[in-house]
Amino acid sequence: MKKRRINTTISLEHYKLLKKHAEKYKTHQKVLEIALECLENNPEQKSPLTIEEETWMRIGRELSHLSITFTKNAAKMLLETADMERFSVYVKDQKPLEFAIEWLYQKPLKECSLQELIDGIVLNRSMLGQDSIDHTEDDDYYTIIMTHNLGINHAKLMVIEFESLFKSYGVKVESSFSKRSVFLKIFKGSNE
Repeated sequence: MKKRRINTTISLEHYKLLKKHAEKYKTHQKVLEIALECLENNPEQKSPLTIEEETWMRIGRELSHLSITFTKNAAKMLLETADMERFSVYVKDQKPLEFAIEWLYQKPLKECSLQELIDGIVLNRSMLGQDSIDHTEDDDYYTIIMTHNLGINHAKLMVIEFESLFKSYGVKVESSFSKRSVFLKIFKGSNE
């Protein structure tokens, strides 16, 4: 195959991306070739946003942030007197996390891989404004650690939801919690 030499300049941001992907694909040349092939194979690439669209996106982010702040304060107050037994019945009947995962992947929960389930949980909790969520994968299990500032009852409610989700999925989970954190250990290939 004949090759052509090109010389160009790119922004520092794009150079960092090029360098990052070069670690995976070994050379800048390979990264650029893959990027060009992607452009060729996906002609319906999204065009850049107009100024109006960018403005609406920014407004949405700002309003969302304000809404989350006010909602958290109200939620914390309401959670202090939450009826845990009633919430347990609600989760058992309605299975809200199961629904969220099925909606995200557009398939039944049992057809999702465990990795999809973990990724779905991380995405779901991130979008709900979880203070932080970290996860790791070990040989036999996944670990998810979530922090929040909504108090002990919020942690209890989260554990109820997650235990329901993993029971429905059919894997063993060990959970513990504190006033500001929830810890999950999800075992691979296990059945309850």
